[in-house]
Amino acid sequence: MPSPINKEISDLYSTTFSVGGAISYFLLKKSIFWSFPVLFPVCLMTANAAEFELKGITVSNPHLVVFGKNAKSGAGYFVISNKNSDPVILKKVTTDFGKAMLHQTDVDKKGVAKMKHLESIAVPGNGLFKLEPGGTHIMFMNISIDFDESSKYPVTLIFEEKGSLDIDLKLKNAKKNQKAHKDKHGHSHSHKHDH
Repeated sequence: MPSPINKEISDLYSTTFSVGGAISYFLLKKSIFWSFPVLFPVCLMTANAAEFELKGITVSNPHLVVFGKNAKSGAGYFVISNKNSDPVILKKVTTDFGKAMLHQTDVDKKGVAKMKHLESIAVPGNGLFKLEPGGTHIMFMNISIDFDESSKYPVTLIFEEKGSLDIDLKLKNAKKNQKAHKDKHGHSHSHKHDH
């Protein structure tokens, strides 16, 4: 039969380990709880962010907009970041699903957007250049395929003295993009082409 002192020591150890176990369990749960919100956005961001790199050039968030399921034309948008000290020149874009050209959109006082063909785009040294609705973009014409949002569409960007960079465009909802474009300028556009 254990002595009263031994029983008291045993009870003390038992209580100590029980409390310690409860504290450890509580801390572990809090750690997992707080780690999940931190890790989840990072994983989500990694899954959604598309980047392509070439010799100090990074192309991010490339996407494509077409108006109508069987559209024969569309526009490509992305951001070009240049970590080089000198400017880089995007001189040509090619793709297998249609003809690709560099275009600049100019909007007159009447709200009519006139698109002008560009020979090249200069990205400043240690800077970036945004291809976006209502500005500079890639114009795709004579499109020979039907698009869907679950697929990727390869495009090749050719930079002067840097070589070529293959990127994938993801289709974005045209109606949402058209609404954003309309809201940005306060009106919808009719387009004229100037080649």
